Amino acid sequence: MNSVSNKAIAKMKLRQSIKVMGVSAWGASASLLLACLCMLTGCNSKPAAFQVNEAYIRAVEYKADVTKPQMRDASTRLSTAQIKNVSEVLEGLFGTPDKPNLPGGVGLESFLSMRKLSVAAGPVIYTGDDQNSNGLESGLYRRHCAHCHGVTGDGHGPTAQFLNPYPRDYRKGQFKFKLTDADGAFKKPSKKDLNHVLMEGIPGTSMPSFRVLTEPERSSIIDYVVYLAIRGQTERALIDAAYLLASDNSEIPDNPNKLLVRFDSDEASNDLDYVRELLTPVVLPWTNNGTGSVQRTIEEAPAGWNSAESVERGRQLFFQSKANCFSCHGQTGVGDGQTNLFDNWTVEHLGNKPGDAAGSGPDGEIAGIPEYFYHNELAQIGVVPPRNLKPRNLRLGNYRGGRRPIDIYQRITGGIEGTPMPGNTKLTQEEGWSLVAYVMSLPYEAVSRPKTAPVFQGVGTSK
Repeated sequence: MNSVSNKAIAKMKLRQSIKVMGVSAWGASASLLLACLCMLTGCNSKPAAFQVNEAYIRAVEYKADVTKPQMRDASTRLSTAQIKNVSEVLEGLFGTPDKPNLPGGVGLESFLSMRKLSVAAGPVIYTGDDQNSNGLESGLYRRHCAHCHGVTGDGHGPTAQFLNPYPRDYRKGQFKFKLTDADGAFKKPSKKDLNHVLMEGIPGTSMPSFRVLTEPERSSIIDYVVYLAIRGQTERALIDAAYLLASDNSEIPDNPNKLLVRFDSDEASNDLDYVRELLTPVVLPWTNNGTGSVQRTIEEAPAGWNSAESVERGRQLFFQSKANCFSCHGQTGVGDGQTNLFDNWTVEHLGNKPGDAAGSGPDGEIAGIPEYFYHNELAQIGVVPPRNLKPRNLRLGNYRGGRRPIDIYQRITGGIEGTPMPGNTKLTQEEGWSLVAYVMSLPYEAVSRPKTAPVFQGVGTSK
């Protein structure tokens, strides 16, 4: 009885500590909404849960040399109790997929809307009537996004393994296509950037346009995606902190399960202060005092930026070291300059020695990972088979970040976060736009036109 009472008291203290930290609680309106959901769908089904980032835990444990996997000493690995502790802290801060929370005191209240999160989260329920054209569904994320990106935002939804490229894993907090990069520094996307992706989709991928959704619906999904990204980054920070605790030999030897938050201790409040210290640097780059990331201002293209002279200047830059485009995109721009590139989401599981394309590596390797290691260790925790990142074939005229000249200028000068494509800060504005002109001319060069392509006579031409 005493142990049960102590645990109950500890949980009460934890809740009080979380309140001190300012974790948002659901108000009466949210409670009413949940009651309605139970009435409409029943409460017998098992509630959704966020999945632990086991792939990152495994990557940390094998980080020394994943190509020759050797499990770290058991005393430096996370125990089941420590992993559970990380999950409990995360739930206290961010809630569950059905009932999201926002940790307070770190600037999220003015940046993310609980009302929008409640619309995007949860099971799919239509909350409007047939005559109410402004009625919003709840569960927008699960209806439109989770089948690819997963309930947790890990990019491992049920359709993910069939798609190429794989859907984005939000948990790293990295997004490729945005206008917030400048001076070689990758910044968080603005909500305007994310809305642009929802409106336009990502050509050449399975990410469609969601222009059909209303602005309030898109806005709710955007807030929820940012919420998942911040939660995922926080989880990674907590795992790193827990791993350091597990590796700290200065702790009492007979306490192998060193926890971030000691629920059965009077020090729970102090422990949560430590958690706040981990959370703050995750949140600040997103919120920018509640305004979010400010989009980069790109000056208008100079007159004659796409002239024949400008295209020729861009062609020369393409093959010079100042731009060095050919080293990845190839001598003819078809994307065959590099064949062993991987994005950041994949490199995390490859160690220091990336191999060749998936399935073609030596000694039964899958893109640099020993095949037995992938099947026995990584596949079991949801890591999809690694794939090479192929530089864009510029001859196709298919640009994932958008085909507007300003989009291509941003890719050249701002780079693509999470990939080997850097932002080039050495180019002058004129040189940057000349490269844009050359890249946009490549699909129309003679070498891009197949010999078997029909040639149509123009109006007024002789036979």
